[in-house]
Amino acid sequence: MAQVGIGTTQPETDLHIAGSTLIQDEFETNQLGSTNNNDVDFKLITRLTNSTPVGEINRLNVDNLTVAPINIKKYRFYNLVGDNLEDIDISFEADRYLIAISNFRYIGDPIAKQAVQNHNRPTMGNFITRVFTAPSLTGSGVETWHLQIQNTFLDPDPDTEIEYEITLIIYDRSYYRALPPIQTNLGGSNTGSVAAPNIK
Repeated sequence: MAQVGIGTTQPETDLHIAGSTLIQDEFETNQLGSTNNNDVDFKLITRLTNSTPVGEINRLNVDNLTVAPINIKKYRFYNLVGDNLEDIDISFEADRYLIAISNFRYIGDPIAKQAVQNHNRPTMGNFITRVFTAPSLTGSGVETWHLQIQNTFLDPDPDTEIEYEITLIIYDRSYYRALPPIQTNLGGSNTGSVAAPNIK
């Protein structure tokens, strides 16, 4: 019926640990309390797999986070010269975040098909929407995420007004990790299969 204190002579709960905690195997509990939409004063307990030794228990202080695990940010670009956004530094640090594109929208006159160099028939060009990492354009030397929206073959009439709307999904690397790329040689075929990623 007693309370147990480790590192303290005055435990305030069933098990009170004053100091760091290390769990190297399994951590089991019968029941944990749940949170709801109205709960604001809580902390997340995590088990670190990159500590030495592995298994350090740490507290993630959500009060100090500037972003949530998953964030959605909408961008609108207008008053463009042509249609090419070659390199827009969106300033999210590459070692802290993962970025994905969703809901791209092209607003303006349609792109007319026309013949271009090295193509045998009229084309609408090759439209690219992508995010990539590169040194920040601010000159800080930090790797940040950049955005490219570009038609690599065709440019519209310079007097044409074009707008882009795009939604970026921003993942905090504290919760998510990037899986390694998968390369597959299709041997000249249009069909095939790829191996499932090795997720541990």
